[in-house]
Amino acid sequence: MKIYVAAMLSLALFAGCKKKDAESKDNGAAAAKAGEAAKADVSKLPPLTAEPAIENITPADQPPFESVKFQMLDKREEKNGWPLFHAYNLGTKKITFLAIYGYAYDKDGKQVKRTGVPLSWNGGLAPGGKTDWEIKVGGFSAEDAVPATAVSYELCFDSLKFEGDDDFTSDNARCPKDKPKSK
Repeated sequence: MKIYVAAMLSLALFAGCKKKDAESKDNGAAAAKAGEAAKADVSKLPPLTAEPAIENITPADQPPFESVKFQMLDKREEKNGWPLFHAYNLGTKKITFLAIYGYAYDKDGKQVKRTGVPLSWNGGLAPGGKTDWEIKVGGFSAEDAVPATAVSYELCFDSLKFEGDDDFTSDNARCPKDKPKSK
């Protein structure tokens, strides 16, 4: 009888493991489909028009929050639909850090999305120079995807650090949750 009970318990445990494996595979397949769905939505977003590159910059003394200008490219991040950008340093000090938020607006200029967490950009942006790689904002999940109603985009930074400075220069009010579209 003991052998019979032990065998039945083993069989029940084995069946339970098989069921959990099947559920895990089903959940994994569902997650993969959700990821593909987000990617499919990105492919339905309208094409982007790149802003002109900023050329022939003559670095000049600038207030910290006027030291950076962003250029939107005609490419999107594959998983969330946010445009890719370059940053330019208009000032005379090398920039080593930016905390960047993305904003998306509809055809009427109404904000439809803001990235929840700022991108912590770390690099070396020389005076008069542009970033060596494309800036990607937003998370990489379906929740962070750009809404289909978005037709224009802006970046905002509320913290930066210059090479040689001990502290960050920050202005927490610069990139509010709701920010009117720039003119």
